[in-house]
Amino acid sequence: MTVLVTGASGYLGGAVAALAGAVPAPRIDIRDLGALSAMFAVVRPATVIHTATVLGNKGGSADDLWPVVSAGAANVAVAARSIGARLVHVSSDAVFAGRDAPYTEADAPSPVFDYGAAKAAAEEAVAAVDPGAAIVRTSLIVSGGRGKLSRHEQTCLDLATGAASGALFTDEIRCPIAVDDLAAALVAVAATDHAGVLNVAGPEALSRHEIGVRVAERHGVDPAKVPASTLAASGMTRPARVVLDSSAARALLGLTPRPV
Repeated sequence: MTVLVTGASGYLGGAVAALAGAVPAPRIDIRDLGALSAMFAVVRPATVIHTATVLGNKGGSADDLWPVVSAGAANVAVAARSIGARLVHVSSDAVFAGRDAPYTEADAPSPVFDYGAAKAAAEEAVAAVDPGAAIVRTSLIVSGGRGKLSRHEQTCLDLATGAASGALFTDEIRCPIAVDDLAAALVAVAATDHAGVLNVAGPEALSRHEIGVRVAERHGVDPAKVPASTLAASGMTRPARVVLDSSAARALLGLTPRPV
């Protein structure tokens, strides 16, 4: 099948594009529906895997958040549907408020900060435009110990070595997944007819600080130097414990992501 990956210059998108053998395409701003639709009409991919986004906590302009994350996702869905392409949309555990119990595909979004709200709106737009699209909710992305470090891993290492200031929260829990495991899952989902939400996250619930300790150990840095704090003490409004139940994805795809 001919696969087109949005965000192919990014960390996840690059891994997906390499694995899927994605077709080369000109650089297009997904906020521009006309240009996007014209490019899709020329390339005519059978499958579109939408990974393009802006960073949730840093690195992305607030002015870009809703136009890229929400309207951009809607534009990709419109362009994909116009040529009959299979769409796999990448979403995030940031759509949830956080709770003790794991989240399943049946749980409705309950965002508590702007990035989560934008991702939730993107899910709603994609589902409205293309009910047959797969919407994959995932968690923190790590390198799996191979290749370039993820943004979060690099932050952990910078904090542990003193190259950056700050701390990692002991009460902010996620289910990190290796980038190549997630890429394999997205390509596998594209080959199914699954429609709607599917959770694809790692098998371990770890705090950001626990991940930082593992990153430090991996790189020979004293794990005691990883600075710790709490989300509660920071005053930030972000979900604390978000654990995704990925049992449905394991059953559908026959893939089991590795622990960190």
